[in-house]
Amino acid sequence: MDGRLGDDGVRVAARGAREDARVTVQGREQGEQAPARTSSLTIRQYYVMVGLGAFVTTLAQPAVIGRLPLQLLLKNELHFNAQTLAAFLLIVAFPWNVKPLAGILSDSFPLFGTRRRHYMLLSASLAAVCWFMIAVVPRAYTPLLLVALGISVFLVVASTVMGGLMVEAGQRYGISGRITSIRQLVQSAVSLGNGLLGGYLASVAFGWTVGVATGMLIVLAVTTYFALVEPPTASRNREVLAAAGHELRVLVRSRTLWAAGVFLALVYIAPGFTTPLLYLQTDTLGFSPTFIGLMETIEGGAGLLGAALYGVTCRTFTLRQLLTGAIATNASLTLLYLFYGRTSAPFIHGVAGFAVIASELALMDLAVRSTPPGCESLGFALMMSARNFAISGSDVLGSWLIDSHGWAFHQLVWLNAGTTALVLCFIPLLPRAIVARRDGEPAPTVAASNPIEAGA
Repeated sequence: MDGRLGDDGVRVAARGAREDARVTVQGREQGEQAPARTSSLTIRQYYVMVGLGAFVTTLAQPAVIGRLPLQLLLKNELHFNAQTLAAFLLIVAFPWNVKPLAGILSDSFPLFGTRRRHYMLLSASLAAVCWFMIAVVPRAYTPLLLVALGISVFLVVASTVMGGLMVEAGQRYGISGRITSIRQLVQSAVSLGNGLLGGYLASVAFGWTVGVATGMLIVLAVTTYFALVEPPTASRNREVLAAAGHELRVLVRSRTLWAAGVFLALVYIAPGFTTPLLYLQTDTLGFSPTFIGLMETIEGGAGLLGAALYGVTCRTFTLRQLLTGAIATNASLTLLYLFYGRTSAPFIHGVAGFAVIASELALMDLAVRSTPPGCESLGFALMMSARNFAISGSDVLGSWLIDSHGWAFHQLVWLNAGTTALVLCFIPLLPRAIVARRDGEPAPTVAASNPIEAGA
């Protein structure tokens, strides 16, 4: 979900952008004609790099365009069971859990004198090489794992650079709203279209998936070469490393952050059934890859409706009410998977997609409010990293129960719904300062230097 479609490194990358020169007010009014002193990028070039970067680094992930084709390859040709497949995907997705490190690397250690250009060129090119290699390496666990892991590593770097460019554009030209809306629009389009695309690619030779992903990354590398003009004048920035160390010390002392982090872990660690569901769809119900992809598209469309509804209700209800309603609804609707079949699947995926996104947004709201002042970038990124790891771990746990302990799918559904519902007992323990107000209401004034009091 995200981890996959999210961009936690944007705020981290902002630190490097702050070191660059600012344009004058007159320059902003002139818009595209006002270049920054350290870069000759125009507004259109920023639009191109952020839009194309968001599209490629999202869609080209093994867990996005490669999800169905790669999973079915491992399941049908290498005969992975659910537990082995879930563990494989957990390892492949792990680099997205440490994305803040890529932001610090790009901000602090220029590559060939640039913070963005050469990192993007190198990472896009190497990701393309890894996608090509996944088609030619031996069809065995270790070679495929290493190459898929390489894809994720290089895409994390490219995605983080894209985030840095987005922040630079917003700061230099005063277009933060427009540039972030482009990124969100592109990622929403990927979320909607990938189900159908992945389902089609899973029904043809795996080489088509490799060709599409490799081609997109080559386009990104070539576009970067011509559009991302950055003079090789950047120098090592030790202030970023010192600031990151200070923020980590503040985060460790923040009771509010720990309370929210533990709560998020309890929600996401519930034994999942994403991979077991794939085996149910293919082995028991006989779903075609195209039909499975269609279900993902329905789920993505319903998720957009859930996001729109949350944007309205968050101004009417407190976060405590939203968390209670979203988690209770999610736990209840999970039980619909007890009746999962070909005729019921579209409806179940639709309502589940709606409920999951509503819960996700309430939890992200909690994470944002709980991050101590002055540590916004690193604190939020760390919580998102923990969230991504918990999601993958929950799928491994559910697959382990299926394969090693002989659980039936319906038992896993009951367990997931029950453990999710139990989390409701912990909502009253969350700090009142962050859950007792509606969106738009002023937060209590707390000094940024005293994170302990912020969590009281």
